[in-house]
This record gives sequence, structure tokens and C-alpha cells, in this order.
Amino acid sequence: MLDLAHHLVTTTDLSVITPSTNIADLHSYINTDLIAQQFKQDVMGDIGKGWDSFVKSGQIWALLIGVVVGYLFRSITNS
Repeated sequence: MLDLAHHLVTTTDLSVITPSTNIADLHSYINTDLIAQQFKQDVMGDIGKGWDSFVKSGQIWALLIGVVVGYLFRSITNS
């Protein structure tokens, strides 16, 4: 991600843009390499790994206890 941001900063010369620059002329200064980037990511695999880590670390129990305690607290204070 940092390489992409660095690439955009180094290949885009914004010093030629002045307050009098026409908006229609700005498209010639925009680097279109960003539009053509392809990413090979396994989104569902990443979600699965995150869920497995969530369960193995015990955070699932904290979530469930928090939901139950929050529901009980809400029912007590809502009357």
C-alpha cells in the first residue's frame, strides 16, 4: 500500500496545477496506473483466518458475555 502511495506521489506532478487551471485539463495530470491495478486476494480466506483467530484467542466469549450483560443492563434500566 505504501509503495502504491509512493508511486502516485512520485509520478504525479501537481506543481503545474495553479488556481487558474481548468478542471477539464486536470485529467491529463492524473496517473491512470491506479485504475489498472489488479489485486489477487482471497477475501473469504482472510475472513476465515480472522474468525479462527477470534475464536482461538477467546474473544468470542468476551463478545457473548458482553451481549448478555448489555441486554440485562438494558432491560433493568429500561423500566
